Amino acid sequence: MVSRKLVYNSHMTTKEKMKLITRNCQEVLVSEDLKSLIESGKTINHYIGFEISGMVHLGTGLMSMGKIADFVKAGVKCKIFLADFHTFLNNKLGGKWEDIRWASEHYFKEALIASLKCYGLTGDEVEFVSGKDLYDNHPEHWQNFMEIGKQITLSRNLRSISIMGKKQGTDVNMATLFYPPLQVADMVTMDINLAHAGMDQRKAHVIARDAIKKIPGNHQNPVAVHQNLIAGLTAPARQLPSSASLQEREESLKMSKSKPGSAIFVHDTPDEIRDKIKKAYGPPKETEFNPLLNWVKTLVFWGEETGELKIERPEKFGGNVTYTKYADVVADYAIEKLYPTDLKNALTDWLIEKLAPARVHFEIPENKAALVKMRGLLGIV
Repeated sequence: MVSRKLVYNSHMTTKEKMKLITRNCQEVLVSEDLKSLIESGKTINHYIGFEISGMVHLGTGLMSMGKIADFVKAGVKCKIFLADFHTFLNNKLGGKWEDIRWASEHYFKEALIASLKCYGLTGDEVEFVSGKDLYDNHPEHWQNFMEIGKQITLSRNLRSISIMGKKQGTDVNMATLFYPPLQVADMVTMDINLAHAGMDQRKAHVIARDAIKKIPGNHQNPVAVHQNLIAGLTAPARQLPSSASLQEREESLKMSKSKPGSAIFVHDTPDEIRDKIKKAYGPPKETEFNPLLNWVKTLVFWGEETGELKIERPEKFGGNVTYTKYADVVADYAIEKLYPTDLKNALTDWLIEKLAPARVHFEIPENKAALVKMRGLLGIV
């Protein structure tokens, strides 16, 4: 698998751009607005923001950066927001400014560039912006923040703190309440018309679409694109009630950098990838909530019905087979014509090859040193 350099095709139709922008996504708020934005001929200003909270796993590295590759191919102007202030508000990395800012510039940004390389990009196609730089260079930001704050009720703000990974009803400090309006104000200050995140950020984007149109000024109301969340590799910690929504189930199973064994990181070695996949939760015949199948669907097939998954195994176990339809993978898994071991081996091979450019990036001496230091900050031996 060779990562090919992506080239923007300026002759794409609206339909072709819509497909690129929305594929492998769970939701678009709303499709009609996205179509109008494309047809308007305006520059599509995209942003996705990340807290600097830990190592970059596949949910960020392959899912989010893979979507950015789609956006770049569709001619979208992409921006990655390194949310240092938000990281501080959420008390990540101990809430230490010096660690947050060092990690943002020397580890996190480099890990995202490494991930972009897995999709044939170099990193130069994307603009990286830190919270500090944005706020220092745009004094109007704090007025935007206050204008947005005036449009959000306290009760709604409290309901939205789930975007920080906190449950509703949690006792929070005053600074925590700054987070949602600050996130929306970021979009205003950066003049964003395409907001991108996982489904876990939906509440922030709904607030943005409601609040931005109410504040003074001719501000763009962003379309929101929510990518699929990828499952963690470990078994669910608890059984959710049958009444739980699909979104609640998916979020309970999502990959987390704070759950040991649930995540593969973009710079993991081939041996680390093999070991984690070997231990992954993947019951035979289970096709509904199975991380192995989730990864095949969202990463290998990139959310499409067709793609390619190669299974290599001895003849006595069925012999080699190449799947070109995801439905066939699921059907064979359900009847044990395709075994968990088969799927684990295929995923392992695919990931080792896909992540090769990221491993090369972290062989650069300064990046290798940054990875060692980041592990130290996180207490990882």
